[in-house]
Amino acid sequence: MFQQVVIYSNELEDRLLAPFYIVKQRVKKYSLRLGDIVEDITNGIDLRDFLGEGTLYFRISDIKRGQMNLLTAKKVKEKLNEMPEKILVHRGDLLMSRKGTPGITSLATEFEEQGIIGTEIIKITLKKDSGILPEFLFAFFNHKTGFNQILSKLTGTVSRGINHPALRSIQLPNIDLEKQRPIAEKIRIAFTKYVSAISKIEEAKKLFEDVLNINHQNIEEEKTYKVDSSDLTDILTPKFYYPKYLNTLKKLKRKFKTIKLGEIANIKRGSEVGSKNYHKYINKKDLDVPFIRTSDLVNYEIDNYPDYYVDEEIHKELGQDLKGGDIIYTKDGKIGLPAMLTSEDKCILASGLARLRVKKELDPHYVFLVLSTNIGYYQAMQRVVIAATLPHLQQERLGEMEIPIMDNQTQNKISQLVKEAFELKVEKKKLMREALKKVEELLK
Repeated sequence: MFQQVVIYSNELEDRLLAPFYIVKQRVKKYSLRLGDIVEDITNGIDLRDFLGEGTLYFRISDIKRGQMNLLTAKKVKEKLNEMPEKILVHRGDLLMSRKGTPGITSLATEFEEQGIIGTEIIKITLKKDSGILPEFLFAFFNHKTGFNQILSKLTGTVSRGINHPALRSIQLPNIDLEKQRPIAEKIRIAFTKYVSAISKIEEAKKLFEDVLNINHQNIEEEKTYKVDSSDLTDILTPKFYYPKYLNTLKKLKRKFKTIKLGEIANIKRGSEVGSKNYHKYINKKDLDVPFIRTSDLVNYEIDNYPDYYVDEEIHKELGQDLKGGDIIYTKDGKIGLPAMLTSEDKCILASGLARLRVKKELDPHYVFLVLSTNIGYYQAMQRVVIAATLPHLQQERLGEMEIPIMDNQTQNKISQLVKEAFELKVEKKKLMREALKKVEELLK
């Protein structure tokens, strides 16, 4: 789709990028600048020593539209009370990507308050009397008008990004607080449901671990080891026999009957559509379908606002047969991350993902939960092989993973908690969409 804008010579600045002037025309009527309403704009800090346990550390790859990915965040030894006050994150602060795909914005919740942000993430703190509600500003930045304006102000040649002066110059609509509140309230409730959903899944994981009653800390991380011939299978990779993984599974099978994932689930891999068919978020059409890659699984769900979208026609041609309750599992990239589709999700899965449709023997919510724990993760890591130079989990090996059969009462409790969590996620997704639609109506 072509756009035409007439720019007079006296309006030219030191850049000759068409998107800059297209956006400039649209926001001429906006009388506010971000710099007028912010208390502070700052970056996080660069940390490199990652641990198995510690304080959450969010990198640029962890930031998504509307949430920070708790599943991919690293852990560091630094404590929050050891950090400079200037970079501490508080609820209501906006967090934005500075590079990579600049301008992806989230809103800090209690989870981000418990973590540290990296240097490529910008923290924006509004003045208390700014006249702009942080939830409304979050919605504006995630609307095409706000996001496109950020993209129009990128600097750099090789690695383009948004700097602080450019960010301060972003123009905002001066909208009455009463008109902002309906949008801000939807966003506020959406984030409340997001927090509750994650908490319910964590509660279900704790219940599973309590009943499992395996102390993972007592199973040593051995750097050198030997394998008994009785333990050998047709998988002849050292990692499969890593004692931490093997001994955990032995303890599991002594306590519970198990069933192979392939016996209770239909497993199907995703598809590749070719990068020539990708549409970026800013250029997508209304009917375009999210193209979900391994990096687009965030906090047990798919990212409804990923980097790439694909034509509806391709979605129909592929016929991937996806529906709510299907489990999505990463077998490339960051292997071993599960998510679950909801009734609100319409997408195309990339080939690095597998779709698991659980049969009637077990509740899919229970199977999802098992896959989200160390029991699922260890078994995935055992089966990883290097294809050319990249790690990969073969589909047939995924089907060999063992699912413990706990007592019915425990299964039902776990399933109910997970089901409630995804019901909250559905409500969150609806509210986010409604809020962006209201922004669209207001900006018209």
